[in-house]
Amino acid sequence: MPEAYDIAFLGGGPAGYQGAVRAAQLGAKVVVVEESFLGGVCLNWGCIPTKTVRASAEVGRAMRRAKEYGFRPVEASPDIQAIISRKDRVVSGLRAGVGRLFQAHRIALVEGRGRLIAADRIEVERNGRLDLVKAAKVVMATGSRPARLPLFPQSPRVFLADEILTIDYLPKHLLIVGGGAVGVEMAAIFRELGSQVSLVEVMDRLLPYDDAEMAEYLAGVLKRRKIAVRCGVQVSGVQEGAENFAVRLADGTELAPDTILLATGRRFNSEGLGLEELGVQLENGRILVDGHMMTNIPGIYAAGDVIGGWLLAHVAFAEGICAAEHALGLGSKMDYGVVPRCTFTIPEYAAVGISEAEAEGKHPIKVARFPFKSLGMGQCLGELEGLVKIIAHARTDQILGAHIIGPHAADLIHELALAMRGDFPAG
Repeated sequence: MPEAYDIAFLGGGPAGYQGAVRAAQLGAKVVVVEESFLGGVCLNWGCIPTKTVRASAEVGRAMRRAKEYGFRPVEASPDIQAIISRKDRVVSGLRAGVGRLFQAHRIALVEGRGRLIAADRIEVERNGRLDLVKAAKVVMATGSRPARLPLFPQSPRVFLADEILTIDYLPKHLLIVGGGAVGVEMAAIFRELGSQVSLVEVMDRLLPYDDAEMAEYLAGVLKRRKIAVRCGVQVSGVQEGAENFAVRLADGTELAPDTILLATGRRFNSEGLGLEELGVQLENGRILVDGHMMTNIPGIYAAGDVIGGWLLAHVAFAEGICAAEHALGLGSKMDYGVVPRCTFTIPEYAAVGISEAEAEGKHPIKVARFPFKSLGMGQCLGELEGLVKIIAHARTDQILGAHIIGPHAADLIHELALAMRGDFPAG
């Protein structure tokens, strides 16, 4: 007979491991099924690697700007293998930390690929061996994966978003296809490391789902950093050569990058998990849930990237906790009213609430703007590229949205998120 648990999490990423810890805190007997590494995309291939390599890029930028701050110029030559090695050490340390969390909370870990064979049973395959896990409640936290475009060849020089920070060389010319968060982050990072960077986005602007004014401002910053930004155009042809790719855009532009990054969105990891066989409702691959993270099948929950919406680690944390609490009888419900988010370009872009265009369609509004170049701290830091934008209800003074481009934007945005959560007026 398989060992029985109170709750099982299929996936050990942010939703899975945070939910598991919360369930253990509530006294449940908990198991996590994970086929790869604990920590998921965020810890192993996404958030943490990006911030770590970005930190190296920022050090290089500071060294190149030494003369501006009264220091004799110093050589800043990146060693990409050393940078990636440092990233690997950071990731390994944090991954081990998640393992220690599991030990401290007595969370069982079953390694292998799991699939539901009943609402309370998970079949786990590892190296040809099948094991069975039984749990009264199951939380699907299987995440997402990068989308691959069939136009681009399978090549060691064509990277997906989860692969680019395993690179062992510095591209001479990096073509990034996709101008969303990952695309603009990698454009900023690799430009600071010394690569020539071209950024192509099929929509008419970068960050097409963010505030248009802020996206345009950020595009201007990237262009001033000598990043070639092309929006409203798609790649029409790719041919791999011995040293470079011959890339043709729909407008006739030809590019010759030696490396390509595909940053064209993500796909939900919901296939082959037994969901369809059990009647779990899906929509374009995402698992449908209610505000308690419950699916339409009693006892089966889902959280994190696989349910769509905000594909953000801190949102997945909250969803995993909500699923665990509701499954164990606390009646918790998700609240997406105030979700801060950040794009880690150089400088950062952070936002909370809605854009100006979204607000205009719903409320009478007023908008306040303040440039970093007029800010004393901006002058002190020598960081003059930046903008703060706050959108408020014209009559009630309620903050509807806040947007910041500039140094430490990811930290500053929480002041405004707190103001929104506390319903403090803008004035």
